[in-house]
Amino acid sequence: MFDLSEQLLDNIKDDVRALLKSLDKRTCWNAEAKQSLNNLIELLKKKKYISFIGHPNRYHLTRIGSSCLYDVPTYRKGALAPFRGKRVRLVCISSGRYDRHLMAGVVGDTPKNKLKVKEKPTYVFPDIGDHEIEYLGRRFMVIKSIGEDPIEFYQGSFDSIDLSDCDFVLLDGKVCCPIATFKLATNGQIFGRLVGRTWGEHFSTIPEAVKGMAIKNKRFGNAILK
Repeated sequence: MFDLSEQLLDNIKDDVRALLKSLDKRTCWNAEAKQSLNNLIELLKKKKYISFIGHPNRYHLTRIGSSCLYDVPTYRKGALAPFRGKRVRLVCISSGRYDRHLMAGVVGDTPKNKLKVKEKPTYVFPDIGDHEIEYLGRRFMVIKSIGEDPIEFYQGSFDSIDLSDCDFVLLDGKVCCPIATFKLATNGQIFGRLVGRTWGEHFSTIPEAVKGMAIKNKRFGNAILK
């Protein structure tokens, strides 16, 4: 994840730029647009770009063909960890309901005056509206879904959590969005599942469920596609 203010304009003039412009001008997904996307993916692979799944709130790219530059900090974890200290280009090559398929590759070194060597994490939670806080930690919050205000999948999303199908919602202050839902089982246990997943697991307490879902979200959120 990086802050929107850290996103840099993709002003690299190369063979990738021509294909990005072609996709940006598309008005529909016709054969020409699909071919441009295929050509783009193949070109990025030849340039040794990696592919991975990213959330719109983490990488701020939503539309296929959109791109940006980013100076990767020396402390970076996750999919971009191999690029620490480098300036990379990020490209969105596929969009889903919850996540985006992205590709990233080096375009140069991060300028010395812009190199980040120490992380200062800040956590911000989305507006919970008329719902109640059940649990509050430094990074995670669990709200009781007893209100009527929608909890969006991410800021600006047109979709929101189905509150009729859960009793609690787990919010992650690092990405400022919900990452899991909890439902009380008849045996007193808590059934937790990640947003966008159909399967889950049972926990004994809310703190245990928060920890379990946080670990699973980190594992799937950082998965690199081969």
